[in-house]
Amino acid sequence: MKIGIIGTGVFSVAIANNLAQNKENQIVLWSENENLVLNYQKTNKLEAIFKNKVFPKNIKLTHAYEDIIKDSDLLLFMTSIPYLESVCNDIKETINKKIPICIGTKGIYGEKPMLVHQIVKRILKNPIGVLGGPTFANDVLNLEPIAFNVATKSNIVKKAMDKAFCLENVKVVFTKDLNSVALLSSLKNVYAIGCGILKGLGYKGSTHAYYLTYVYKELENILYQFNVSSNEILNHLAGFGDLVATCYSSESRNHTFGVLIGEKKKDTDIENYKKNNTIEGMVTLEYALKLFKRKHIKAPIFMEIYHIVCEHEDAKALIDRIKKMN
Repeated sequence: MKIGIIGTGVFSVAIANNLAQNKENQIVLWSENENLVLNYQKTNKLEAIFKNKVFPKNIKLTHAYEDIIKDSDLLLFMTSIPYLESVCNDIKETINKKIPICIGTKGIYGEKPMLVHQIVKRILKNPIGVLGGPTFANDVLNLEPIAFNVATKSNIVKKAMDKAFCLENVKVVFTKDLNSVALLSSLKNVYAIGCGILKGLGYKGSTHAYYLTYVYKELENILYQFNVSSNEILNHLAGFGDLVATCYSSESRNHTFGVLIGEKKKDTDIENYKKNNTIEGMVTLEYALKLFKRKHIKAPIFMEIYHIVCEHEDAKALIDRIKKMN
């Protein structure tokens, strides 16, 4: 099958490498970087993303949307959240409305903040799914056993994802709860910043577990306030699994960013890290705050992380906040 992937971040490239293990899959990656595309066409390498890695020949790169869209059996949206809406607008006139789309983008965004599937659905009429779970790019690239949730109400998306990821090392678990997968996949990045802050302050595993227990309770309460009727996803891969992986791993850029804040690194060091890395939790902090205010959602740990990261409150306020919780 032909699979188009929009975005050439580390995770989307790693996913492409996984999909390429099935030789019947033809993967086409879209990048806005024309030089990246030209170099790849000569070398089958993406040195700026995964140094020295030679990718399978059934992965192609393009700078043209038409190469992605034409005759595709599945589209994966892997762009960063600020560009998701513009991608949808760029392809809305030419995309076949029958092509299933699965969204791997994480975040909450927009003038009137929305979840990723809400952004896409507002512009495109295609069947939609949302992907989430505890998957780090290097593990995905190295074909480690991985698993994730795909949320969709469309049998077309389910069949396409089942066929695409019919791989020995990948387990896909389906659900119909798009809101939970999209929301939890976004918020875990914020709470990973918080866990990193605690590590940067010098707190050890017991304190991290203490923190994570109350984060879990807060997420349960947020879902309840979103009128989600079940904790199925909170207790599954896109919930508990992704939360633990992102909060505890040094591979998480959000976690590492939090460590820098907790260690009280120089502003220049923090700004350089932000410049060279996509910190999804930073964007989520800003737009989730607007969403929570609109929906009158209370999330005290989230708010404390916001005050520390965006308003430069003392990082120690996070542990003080946890101590006050029942």
